[in-house]
Amino acid sequence: MNKKTIIMAVITAIGLGLRIFWVAYVPTIQLYDFETFLETASNIWSGNGHSINGNPIAWVGPAYSYALALFHFISGNDNPFNAMILNVILSTATLVMSAFIYAKWFPASDTCQIAAYALTAVFPSLIAYNNVAGTETLFLFLLAALLLIRLYMENGFKQAVALGVVCALAALTKPFMLAYPAVALAMWWMQGKDIKVTLARSIIMTGVMLAVISPWTIRNYMVFDRFILISYNMGYNQIVNNNYANIRGMWMPLHAVPMPEALRAQVDESLADGRSVKEAYELDPLLGAQARHWIVRNPVGFSQLALLRVQRTFFSGAGDISIWAMNNWDFYERGRSPVRNQRHLHFFEGLFSITANVFSAAGLLLMLILVLPYVKAFFCKNHDRRLPAAEGMIFIHTAFFVVVVAAFEGQERYAHPVFIFFIFAVVWLMSKVKV
Repeated sequence: MNKKTIIMAVITAIGLGLRIFWVAYVPTIQLYDFETFLETASNIWSGNGHSINGNPIAWVGPAYSYALALFHFISGNDNPFNAMILNVILSTATLVMSAFIYAKWFPASDTCQIAAYALTAVFPSLIAYNNVAGTETLFLFLLAALLLIRLYMENGFKQAVALGVVCALAALTKPFMLAYPAVALAMWWMQGKDIKVTLARSIIMTGVMLAVISPWTIRNYMVFDRFILISYNMGYNQIVNNNYANIRGMWMPLHAVPMPEALRAQVDESLADGRSVKEAYELDPLLGAQARHWIVRNPVGFSQLALLRVQRTFFSGAGDISIWAMNNWDFYERGRSPVRNQRHLHFFEGLFSITANVFSAAGLLLMLILVLPYVKAFFCKNHDRRLPAAEGMIFIHTAFFVVVVAAFEGQERYAHPVFIFFIFAVVWLMSKVKV
């Protein structure tokens, strides 16, 4: 066993230990969407299907709920702590997968590979979200799988099929991944500049993705009597994030959103029977149409909100860790002064926030450095005009997630899957410093 292998093994053990410590000793309560994921998983486990309050739903992608329900079946109970155990397994697997990703991204430098791997092992957000019964850890696992397929499988039919299968699972976790074939298309195009091959692979990948998703789509049609590809929260998310009263680009309560009286009456009628908006599937196309109506007529306002969403997601520190991953901390039960405990907590909050902001800044700086070379290479027909594979992959993925945030919703936890690219950016930038 060589020195590098030993170092990587030690880093893996540290990463696993930190994840286990966090879920074992840092208390949190599952709130809002996370509480819904727990409920739907328990209902699936108990034989009541993907539902809440006795009503079938397709409010969000079902993959995480079914993954957690499967873990409930394996464990024989629906204890909420199962979500944390599942997260630790997935997060540790993602950590190990990242070693193989960094090996391809930094092929000429063991030092860079080890540095990136060590940062991934101890990165605060990647540890903290093991405590959250949500999609973040599963999604990053699937994203790492997509990267591995792209980096290690030979280009061709089998790679396109594999990407389609995993992308479908990712889309069933976070529906915006339905647009991911555009990222794959850009990577294939940059590699060979062959339009026929690029389109053929993209069509195969998209076809496989839709085929894997189709059972869920059919289920939705049978349950709701309408075409719902994956989920029906798009219109809701569009309108609460894009309206005249929204001044920060963030989520706001539906009742506070300005809308025509006729639409307000339809919303009130749908919710009059006590259902929540998560169950009122019929509202989605109506809310979406109103949001798009406002966006088309207010391009400047929409652009401002889009920028604010990007700022909120990538430059607001790591306050999400306190809100979601450690919100049940009791300062009076720690055996010491509650003042000292609060100071310690705020110290770590500050440290986490500085870390998140520094890595976000490095990631977006690298994107700005690469944007012009990437655009020039993309539109140049010369086969040899392209970025190195790692830099091209980092740029197109970072751009994809930034666009998703700008177009839909901004909050700190949406930066979670992008930190793997930002870690590359920090190590890449440091490697360019001449001492």
